[in-house]
Amino acid sequence: MNSKPKAAVAKLVGLFVMVGAWVCLPLLVFGQGFALPWLESHQEKAAVLMLLAIGLLAVDSVAPIPSTLVIMFLAAKAGVLASVVGSTIGLTLGVLTSVWFGRAAVGRVAPKFISDDELKRLGVGVQNRLSLTLACWRAVPVMAEASVITAAAAGVPTRKIFTATLLPNVIVAIIYSVAAKDSVHIACAAFSATLAASALLWWLLAKRNPAEA
Repeated sequence: MNSKPKAAVAKLVGLFVMVGAWVCLPLLVFGQGFALPWLESHQEKAAVLMLLAIGLLAVDSVAPIPSTLVIMFLAAKAGVLASVVGSTIGLTLGVLTSVWFGRAAVGRVAPKFISDDELKRLGVGVQNRLSLTLACWRAVPVMAEASVITAAAAGVPTRKIFTATLLPNVIVAIIYSVAAKDSVHIACAAFSATLAASALLWWLLAKRNPAEA
């Protein structure tokens, strides 16, 4: 590999690292307990709590919102069904927020570091690997938001991003909602199992389509 392709790869990696750092920054500054007082103040009103959880999940990519904790809290206080429905809506709105941020902010900054041709190639590559670059990352903190933001910045159509992430959002909502009703230990086990399942799915898809890995 000559220096030019290496430089292009380094720029793309740098873009992804920059996006990941942005997603992490609010949590590092405010901590994971930022959303907890809001949730606790409405825990006796299931409908209000559900709407609040949807709103928090919707801004997960630009605010210090630990989505897993929000889902489990909603399930514990409002019930599994309310949590599955509310969390799915919230996670889906969160994807659309990430798309907006990717286009409005990152998409305008990216050309300063990456050429238009490199950005177009990134967009085509992501579209050809949506199952690997978006769906498999939905259960992974930071990567879930960063992958969507990067895809949007690279020009992947909103419809394709929405379609690729919808079912994974439903699955994540179901897993954490059901697990949270049993115990914290079960929820932690579910979190670990979901990460492992994402990694396994990524490996299987990459093995079946080596060119996409």
